Amino acid sequence: MPFSVDITNQSTAYHLPSLPEERFIDYVQSPRNNISFNPSYKWVQGYLGTQTPGFSALTTGDIPIFGVGVDMTPGRFLLSTHYGKSQLAVAPDPAAMIAGAFEQRILASRIGWGEPSGFLVALNIVHRKDDTESLEDHPAGIRPQEGITFSPEIQIKLAPSVTLSTETAGSVFTHNLEGPPMPIDHQVVRVAESLLPVNGSSNVDFSNISSLKWQGTRAGLGAEFRYIGPGFEPVGFRAVERDVIDYNLTGNLNLLDNKLMINGSAGIRENNLQSTTAESTTRFIANVNLFTQITESFNLASNYSNFGFNNNVVFDTLRVEMIQNMFSITPGYQLTGENISHVISTTASVQLFDEFNLATGDFINTQSTSFNASYNLVFINLPLNLGVMGMYLQNETPVMDLDMYHVGFTARYRFLEDRLTPSLMVSHSGINREGFTTDHRWRANLRTSFEVRPSLELRLGYTYSNYQYGSVRANAITHEHRMQLSLSQRF
Repeated sequence: MPFSVDITNQSTAYHLPSLPEERFIDYVQSPRNNISFNPSYKWVQGYLGTQTPGFSALTTGDIPIFGVGVDMTPGRFLLSTHYGKSQLAVAPDPAAMIAGAFEQRILASRIGWGEPSGFLVALNIVHRKDDTESLEDHPAGIRPQEGITFSPEIQIKLAPSVTLSTETAGSVFTHNLEGPPMPIDHQVVRVAESLLPVNGSSNVDFSNISSLKWQGTRAGLGAEFRYIGPGFEPVGFRAVERDVIDYNLTGNLNLLDNKLMINGSAGIRENNLQSTTAESTTRFIANVNLFTQITESFNLASNYSNFGFNNNVVFDTLRVEMIQNMFSITPGYQLTGENISHVISTTASVQLFDEFNLATGDFINTQSTSFNASYNLVFINLPLNLGVMGMYLQNETPVMDLDMYHVGFTARYRFLEDRLTPSLMVSHSGINREGFTTDHRWRANLRTSFEVRPSLELRLGYTYSNYQYGSVRANAITHEHRMQLSLSQRF
């Protein structure tokens, strides 16, 4: 029976310059706090408190809510429903620079049949609504909204190693519930009106994501098509880029009994398909990952990614073009002796970003270089682990150069036949901005976990942070204390 509590101070519950007044129950119900009680029994999983429903890429996935939910999976049948607040009501206060917000609720449901790795058919429905009665005075410039997104999705096993999946989603979204009436009368409008209030600010649109993947024992290939309509609104996501079409290819290769693994993807994204903006853009994205186990003790991983962006404007004053390249290499070494196991890992990465300068007609170069290293000692005959780590980052831009370093030490020991496990982490960071003296940050973290019984675990944590600014904020010092407590019961 998982139970978790992770609360924030009030200033992180809202993206506001000042703190609004709120009751204790409002603070508890804030989705930005994580207070949840999630019991389960056989094929039933319950949710009480903070939860983030994640059904599909076109319906819901990144908006937390505070409420109730249930997942039921008896056999191949699946049924999920979640309901709760995704935003608390905040009264506007122009004097305190508080814009305000309507209370917002989300209802998300999913019903289907099948298995995640085999044949699957499902229907997702998500509804989001702002409560116009939650505030006596409506915020200036913020309109109450309501929308619904629904999507049937199908996954078919064409062969044991070939999977075809497709999801087509439709949305009806009203950007202003107090907007002007709909100026036209159409069958589509009448259908939309049966779902939610429709007026002149409403949009009806659709999107589709389809993919075909083949995965063998040593290699795999895949292709994905993605279309997002200009008026489509996946109400279970905060933001999505619309009016785009993607073509992507993926592949992977495993050789030498998984001692050599390569995977990557490449694709093209085009936007402004319906001419909703003045210019269209084309972007190229590629990514390649390589891992090789050279010897029993030594391995090497590397990554390369490329992102290109340009529009269709030929005049220099409107031209936009960017090229970003990133390369990283990570060697790792592990040596196990009679009493101690040594684990060493390092990473070096370089990121290059070139942007076309509208004024000069030249490209502006930005370079970021980082180095990471860690060394861990695992004592075989002693319940003790020790580790040190270090990082150095250098960021060079035409505006300002930035250097940062970080060093840390960790230790963990196990008592009472591994039932009591305290750990300690101490670190120091330095941030040097060009033209200013260095900022310094010290941090100490003490954690311990105790197994009360095989199914019950108690965890405690304390973190202290001290930040001393350099000349960028002369004589400024901040202190932070954070306590954490959790009790986990498994059935």
